[in-house]
Amino acid sequence: MTSSPASPIETNAITLTASVKNNGTASAGASTVNFYLGATLVGSAPVGVLAAGSTVVVSKNIGAQNAATYTVSSKVDEANAVIEQNEANNSFTNPASLVVAPVASSDLIASTISWTPSNPSAGNVVSYSVSIKNQGTVASASGAHAVTLTLTNATTNAVVTTLTGSYSGAIAAGATTSLINMGSWTAVNGSYNLTVQLAVDANELAVKQTNNTSTQSFFVGRGANMPFTILEAESPSNATNGTKLAPNFIPGDFAGEASGRSAVQLDATGEYVEFTLTSSANAFVLRNSVADNTNGTVSIYANGVDKGNFAVTSKFSYVYATPTTLGRLGYDNTGTKAYWLYEDSQLMLDQVYPAGTKIKIQKDAGDISSIYVDMIETENVAPAASNPDPTKYVQVSSTKSIDQALTDFRADATKKGIFIPAGEWEITNKIFLYGRATEIIGAGPWHTKLVAPQSQSNTDVGFNISAAANGTTIRDLSAWGNYVYRVDGPGKFIDGNGVQNVTIQNVWAEHFICLYWGVNASNNTFKNNRIKNLFADGINMTNGSSNNIIDNNYARATGDDSFASFSAIDAGGSYNVGNRFTNLTATNVRRAAAFAIYGGSGNIFQNLYGADTLTYPGITINSYSFGYNTLGFGDLDTVIDGVTLDRTGGDFWTSVGADDKINDYQNFGAIWIFSGDRVLKNILVKNIDINNPVYFGIMFQTKSSENLAMQNIRLENININNPSRYGIKLVASAESGQGPVVGAASFTNVKVNNPGVQAIYGETKSPNFTVTRVSGNNW
Repeated sequence: MTSSPASPIETNAITLTASVKNNGTASAGASTVNFYLGATLVGSAPVGVLAAGSTVVVSKNIGAQNAATYTVSSKVDEANAVIEQNEANNSFTNPASLVVAPVASSDLIASTISWTPSNPSAGNVVSYSVSIKNQGTVASASGAHAVTLTLTNATTNAVVTTLTGSYSGAIAAGATTSLINMGSWTAVNGSYNLTVQLAVDANELAVKQTNNTSTQSFFVGRGANMPFTILEAESPSNATNGTKLAPNFIPGDFAGEASGRSAVQLDATGEYVEFTLTSSANAFVLRNSVADNTNGTVSIYANGVDKGNFAVTSKFSYVYATPTTLGRLGYDNTGTKAYWLYEDSQLMLDQVYPAGTKIKIQKDAGDISSIYVDMIETENVAPAASNPDPTKYVQVSSTKSIDQALTDFRADATKKGIFIPAGEWEITNKIFLYGRATEIIGAGPWHTKLVAPQSQSNTDVGFNISAAANGTTIRDLSAWGNYVYRVDGPGKFIDGNGVQNVTIQNVWAEHFICLYWGVNASNNTFKNNRIKNLFADGINMTNGSSNNIIDNNYARATGDDSFASFSAIDAGGSYNVGNRFTNLTATNVRRAAAFAIYGGSGNIFQNLYGADTLTYPGITINSYSFGYNTLGFGDLDTVIDGVTLDRTGGDFWTSVGADDKINDYQNFGAIWIFSGDRVLKNILVKNIDINNPVYFGIMFQTKSSENLAMQNIRLENININNPSRYGIKLVASAESGQGPVVGAASFTNVKVNNPGVQAIYGETKSPNFTVTRVSGNNW
């Protein structure tokens, strides 16, 4: 390959040239050469018929390019249209980089776009600021540099607000201005696009003006901001001739275990539920339930046109157990009732369908005899990504396994990691990462799928990261386990004790025991992940795991706490400190809480959304040891700030007799504060909305055999809406061996909004618990 001119500047048009030879013994049909700068396709050129042994030179003018250093490569017959003796030698990478030098010009960009508060909720006044950087080679002109910030609705593209600001004076080459106040906007829940446009500078050539406008996503609301939209089947906006289930809170019931506590049953040919897309989509996840020991299909239509079928199965649902051991007995049918009834099916269609398209799920002749439709996720999935840099990432292929690619990576110090392209790649054991930091990159979670053997069950697969591989990144792929019941120990997609600076990002994991159980794991990042249909915890940090960032993750149907911090020291370590659990969603939790805090010090749980826990609270704050060597809560505040909980709490039974009758039981509130056998202190719970809790909004309880007093418990700015029994419950007598409550708590602006129920229960019956009403309460 060659490029011309050899030393271009940004205003030069660049021509790339490749020499293509037919090394084979037969004539080659016509094909195409694709030219790349890094991972970006910048042009293509046709190659005519090539006789055996002949060579042709092809070129492509790729125009002017921005100043940078580029890796230049070309690939012939990338579509595999030509049958060849050797398909592995169709690419070439220039050993020398292409360096495009900058022109003499100013080059203004929006260097910083910030807002306060950083995680706004509806009603917050959001203040915006922008700074300008001149990344050019000469100073900007003096005078005013105008800045416009536009917020648009991500679904409709309608302009929501426009804010303006300005910076006066010359900006030196390489310099960045101070923050420019752009004004404010009162937040409304939703997804937005935030665009900042800088006025063209008088010293800025046209080639440097393309980056004067930048756009990024902006989300208002509690919980994770994911790329998919959820549409509930039972929504009044949907057309259906199926049976809409009456809501209830009963585990093991098709309504009680559904999102929103309702679903639609289709059990006759021609029955359907029809959704209207609120944003463009080409990929769908259907949460559904079919009869036990059943496989089949259900049909999908777009604007009345049959687009194929979802494959549906009960393989990973229907756990038979007693309520107490829910999830631990697996398919031990000594339990008489099935729980965990719902499962997901995935399907990508042939095109992107715009907002407004009617998507119908219909039971046709030949489909499953009956199906409960709970919800559908809709997503616009980009095409599969390619290897970001073939010179740095060893690519997995049909002839090079993941293990072999990792071996090649470790043998070459210039490599950064491996790339796993689109496809299903069977993994039969744990993949051990060692030696040095490793990047595992996929083509996107809808495209790169790591799959446990589906003819087996409970196979321990995934990644095991050694401390020698600290700094590892695993991103942009999905993993599909084969667990059908809970076993404690194996089954974590990510293993690794003592790991640091590891990043797990944009990973989609299903049918494992856990995504990750951290032991003495610190300074790690779990971000933008999807965690679904597990048999135990989603992410649990323990044994001195500190300063981790668990941000913008979505969990549905975990078999234990979705997101948890457990300050045990049975495997070493001390308090969990400095962890940030932010922007998280946890729904349809099967056996425990959406968010659980078992001790620690100085940890933050912020901007969370939890819904539809089947047996437990939305938030558990608990100092019980569970028989392990643990620490309680330390001297620094544990802060829970900005949470919405919908339909959380429930019943958990502690013993069931031989006649299947419940002998003892525990009702839980949406928030459960429990002083166990370790210290519970320094807890701040603020800015909480509790909606339609199963029993109570907030519940306080003490382990009766210990009687450890709660200390420095503060609750501020909390709305408890429509509790069915009490707004606040102080456990005043023993329930399952727990209670009465001991200690104290203060309440500021805590409101119970249901005149038909008692706002607080047990205050006069709890002589060893002090309720301090500071101000603003309505009880």
